[in-house]
Amino acid sequence: MESYIQFFALKDNPFRITPDVDFFFMSSVHQEALGSLEFLLESEEGFAVIIGEPGTGKTITIRKFISQLPDNVEYAYILFPNLSPEEMFRAILEDFGIDIDDTATKNKLFSALREFLIKKKKEGKKIFIIIDEAQNLPVDTLEELRILSNLETDKEKLIQIILLGQPELENKLNSDALRQLKQRITVMSRLNNLTENELIDYINYRLAKAGNSTIRITNSAYKEIFKYTHGNLRQINQIMERALMAAFVKNKHGIDKEDIIEAAISLGMSKKGDRKSVYFVLVLTAVLTVSILSAYYFLKKPSEPVKKIEKKSALEKVYVIPNRLNVRLNPDKNSEIVYVLKKGDSLEVLKKEGNWYKIRYKNITGWVNKNFTGPQNE
Repeated sequence: MESYIQFFALKDNPFRITPDVDFFFMSSVHQEALGSLEFLLESEEGFAVIIGEPGTGKTITIRKFISQLPDNVEYAYILFPNLSPEEMFRAILEDFGIDIDDTATKNKLFSALREFLIKKKKEGKKIFIIIDEAQNLPVDTLEELRILSNLETDKEKLIQIILLGQPELENKLNSDALRQLKQRITVMSRLNNLTENELIDYINYRLAKAGNSTIRITNSAYKEIFKYTHGNLRQINQIMERALMAAFVKNKHGIDKEDIIEAAISLGMSKKGDRKSVYFVLVLTAVLTVSILSAYYFLKKPSEPVKKIEKKSALEKVYVIPNRLNVRLNPDKNSEIVYVLKKGDSLEVLKKEGNWYKIRYKNITGWVNKNFTGPQNE
């Protein structure tokens, strides 16, 4: 029996909920979070924290980071850690494949972990402990992690720790009991939902990665998806999967507003509150603030000459010629696809290398084949 995957000529399920790094979408906030983790890898900083509401992409971001780790890095990955300090040490040791007696005390566990870290450092290894859903960690366990992060040689840290959690984790870290741990955190990123434009790019990117970038989705359907999800990745995946199924049942090869509404009803979703009035108030407040400050400045300093601002030379711009154009991680046709551009998209050229342009499009940077770009009138 034909499935909707076959019906839409897809090679894979583009909207599965389980985190798949092959479908990692580099939005502005996810690019920032990944960059923060890469900084941690290159530095000797002890702690990094990534905060985000459920469904904003914390797990897929850390798995993308893990997939890029070099061979000299080893890590323990702890999930759902509602663990005492002893249970935490034991879980870390087990993840590193170290057998420990069931009767071992906390001090014995700590000593075994310290010996393991010293041995790995002598081998030229870097060690990470990654803890997902870290808002579930008891305060005592978080404090023990701080003590563990103190382990170092004369020049280097023996271990680096990454905590991922919901906003409750940040609230916990701001408590007096954990103020010393808070001072050790040098890298902190927050993941937010996608904007409406990013939501469109995300859906198109996923479909392209799954093998079919030609599925027609109406503008009203995109707007309806945003009204129901406000850009939450998990909910976008859920509603798009149901919408594809709804279109498949109706034997049509496109998605419209009605398909999104049917999908949302089947999932029990309701539209989020209208935020237009909130945006209006925020924009109005910003405009009034700027106006007041500007008036104050010019009234206070009428005699000061206006400084001439030199304009920076603009970057060369090119435009996408074909209907779709892949953005690659590196200037190589076999390199990973990081984004899919549409015909007419305006690109800033950052660098030229052979037949490749390094470009910037919104918050996306990568490489495109220059033969598929040209001036605006092409």
